[in-house]
Amino acid sequence: MVKTEKAYDQAIELLKNDNVRITKQRTRMLDYLFNKRDFYVPITEIDHQLRKEFNRMSYETVYRNVEMLEELHVVETRMFNNGMRAKYQCDFDNVDHSHFICENCGRVVELDKPDMGSVRDKLPGFEIDSQHYEVIGLCDACVKDVRE
Repeated sequence: MVKTEKAYDQAIELLKNDNVRITKQRTRMLDYLFNKRDFYVPITEIDHQLRKEFNRMSYETVYRNVEMLEELHVVETRMFNNGMRAKYQCDFDNVDHSHFICENCGRVVELDKPDMGSVRDKLPGFEIDSQHYEVIGLCDACVKDVRE
């Protein structure tokens, strides 16, 4: 099985283990985010896509489901200048991760973890439980768009 399929199956299992009903709407939300797993997707875009299929679904329902998925570590959310965005967390074996985030389009590129030696040197006697390293800027496509 491909790693990404494994991650999707793990997300469904997390929902089942937490006694969350696997509804068509939730499955479609997961599918949508899974297919855009390299981007932070605006919540409004998720809402727009889901309401095409489920016209009675409210923005509040979409937002509540995103919050619930975040609590289960299935998605990550982040506030951008133009609003809240969500990203499928596709590596359940690597919760402590590092990445580049494009502040314009939301593209995410996974990075190797930085050397923590200098950080530990500055924190003698401290115990580090986790690390999260982000580099934020414009991706190559957005830089190109800005220059044209």
